[in-house]
Amino acid sequence: MKKTKHIAVLVQNLRNGGAERMAANLSLALEQEYKVTMIVFDAAGAIYPCCTNLIDLKVPPLVEGSSVQRVFNTLQRVRKLRYLKRKLSIDTTISHMDGANLVNLLSGMKDKKITVYHSMPSKESGTGLVHKCFHRLIGAGSYRYLTVSKPAEADMRDTFGVAGEKVQCLYNFVDLSNARERMGEALDPQAQAFYDQHKKIMVHAGRLISLKAQSRLIRVLARMRKEGKDVGLVILGEGEERQKLTECAKEYGVTEHVYMPGEIKNPFAYFKRSHVFVLCSEYEGLPMVLIEALACGCPVVSVDMVSGAREILAPDTEVGKKASAIEYAKYGILTPQYAADGADDKNEQLLTQAVTEMIYEERIRSRYLQSCAEGAERFSKDQILEQWRELIEE
Repeated sequence: MKKTKHIAVLVQNLRNGGAERMAANLSLALEQEYKVTMIVFDAAGAIYPCCTNLIDLKVPPLVEGSSVQRVFNTLQRVRKLRYLKRKLSIDTTISHMDGANLVNLLSGMKDKKITVYHSMPSKESGTGLVHKCFHRLIGAGSYRYLTVSKPAEADMRDTFGVAGEKVQCLYNFVDLSNARERMGEALDPQAQAFYDQHKKIMVHAGRLISLKAQSRLIRVLARMRKEGKDVGLVILGEGEERQKLTECAKEYGVTEHVYMPGEIKNPFAYFKRSHVFVLCSEYEGLPMVLIEALACGCPVVSVDMVSGAREILAPDTEVGKKASAIEYAKYGILTPQYAADGADDKNEQLLTQAVTEMIYEERIRSRYLQSCAEGAERFSKDQILEQWRELIEE
């Protein structure tokens, strides 16, 4: 009888972020046909459900500490992971993000090491010698170094010099049936009250950090309300920019029209009840939230960032193409990216126009409502899992 492979999925935590959520989703999906163990550096505050077997290494990141202490922290993780790989007879370890990828490689053993990078490397880490050496190291030590978008794959190869045969783009997936099942769940009373108080709702989900540029959404909201539109803005997520966003809403006089409930276990219920999902990040890897919004029947508007959005919304175009005006793509609307938060009034006006059209122009709205399901289907669990099986079994 063929031995069932034992797969370990390694990530820093299960508290927030698309990479963490993808790691948890992958563990659940692979558990249907493999023995799977989820290993995290710190399980405190976990909000993402994962496979049955979860092991907490109990080595959280140091908020403060010297370089020596940080090295020691990493070595603790390496030691504990090495012990687990030996004890559990792990066949394949799939790690997500830089810290986990490094620990995966340093832990040694004879398991197949698959490392996953979830962003755009030249944007996320810079292109200095140290970063080039780091990515080359990860690539050299991995069976395969996965990126989640085609531009990131090219960036890793061309900018960072990672060997071409090591790098592969493998898209994140969305469990469409789970999203569609959970989108019908009730909102909590405070959230429901906010939805009831506004005729139309813009929604966004992501960590509250500078690269997500959520202050743009607040300015878009202010422009629309100034034009007499009864619109509210829901921003799901938590992070260091919360106070700045609160002050921004106050500055533009829209405090009572912005709702930020923090980390939410079920964003699908919010997507289903909203009129448009808007993404305006400086850059992304593959923004799963766009796919999840489409899966819930929520039309999407996104700036045409360097990676991810075009692959999802305009799959029939060249991934390197950039919108110079409003682009009515196959599965959503793309608008030009602008480099600095608030620095380009013209392109922010275009973003506002696109959001307004998606909500209020019936011909445009009807078109994208009809294409939502098809746009999400390309990233279904079944399609992407087949590629994971091939990688694990080869």
